[in-house]
Amino acid sequence: MRKTIQIAAMVAVGLASVGLATAGDEPTVDEQVAGLVEMCAASESARVARHEANPLYSRLGGYDGVHALTTEVVRLHSINPDFARFWGDIDEEALIKNLDDFIATGTGGPKGYEGRDMPTAHAHLELSDADFLSAGGDVMAGMQNVGYGEEEIQEFVCILVSMKDLVITR
Repeated sequence: MRKTIQIAAMVAVGLASVGLATAGDEPTVDEQVAGLVEMCAASESARVARHEANPLYSRLGGYDGVHALTTEVVRLHSINPDFARFWGDIDEEALIKNLDDFIATGTGGPKGYEGRDMPTAHAHLELSDADFLSAGGDVMAGMQNVGYGEEEIQEFVCILVSMKDLVITR
């Protein structure tokens, strides 16, 4: 529930701007996803300008900062009851290394990711939009725990939103 509240707070302005929710409403999963999409569309030019001025990779603290983030997000995923159904056999060290490389590559850092593509890596998990929001809540909490600001959190969340359809299968 904590993650849903975080996501709901992040997209409240987006939801209101597209008429999907009014004050006091608890947004549905579909409304939260729509709000994230709207927020990312509305902030695209500002995010691009920030990234051009100083790549997200640098603002995350380079590889060490990315590693701190992925370690924290994997820790949060490992204790998230939404993911217990498939967490048992995960090699957390290998997952962190793949995420480090994937995130570094995708945020303007060195091109070192050699893992599977997103659909292949996630197909067996049968993820839903609710799982996507839960994972996003872990990412937001992890970024806050590591000390990133709202701009970096928004940019990172919007990267995830841009890849949502590659990982959601149900």
